[in-house]
Amino acid sequence: MNTSLQGNTNHKNARPPAFMLPILKLPLLLYRTGLGWLLGYRFMLLTHVGRRSGKVRQTVLAVLSFDPKTREIKAVSAWSASDWYKNILKLPALQVDTGFTRYVPVYHSLPPEEIAALFEAYCSKHPIFSRIVCRIPGWKWNSSHEEWLELAKTLRGVAFQPKGSEAA
Repeated sequence: MNTSLQGNTNHKNARPPAFMLPILKLPLLLYRTGLGWLLGYRFMLLTHVGRRSGKVRQTVLAVLSFDPKTREIKAVSAWSASDWYKNILKLPALQVDTGFTRYVPVYHSLPPEEIAALFEAYCSKHPIFSRIVCRIPGWKWNSSHEEWLELAKTLRGVAFQPKGSEAA
C-alpha cells in the first residue's frame, strides 16, 4: 500500500444527516445486486477492511475523475468523518469497482488543491448532475475556486490505480 495517505486534522467531524441514509444506500444496493455498472463512472464501490472490527466493508464514493486508459479513479467522500478513509490508512483496500472496471488498488491521498481543481472540472463537465449531487451534502455547485479549496480542506480524496501500474 502506498503510505502517502495523510489526513487533515483541522476538519469538521461531519456525517450525513440520518434522514439521507436510505437514499445514500441506494448505490450500494445496486452494486450488491450486480447492477453497479448502471451508475457508470460517476460512482465507485470501495471494498475495504474495518480497522477495528476486521470485517469486510463496502462504501460507495463519488468519482470526480476516471481515466479509461490508466483506469485511475479519483474519488472523494462527501463527509469528512469517513470510516473508509481511516480504514484504508490502517489496512490496504481490497478492491475498487466502477462502471465495468474492477481491480485491486494502490492509492494515495489527494491534496486539497487537487480536490478543488477536480470539483471545478467536474462541475464544468457535468453541470446538471453537479447541481443535483451538490445538494445532498449542502454544497454550492457554482462555487468560486477559493470556496472549493476551503471545502476541499475538509474532505478526503484518494487516487486509486490498479496494483502493479504505479509509477516507479
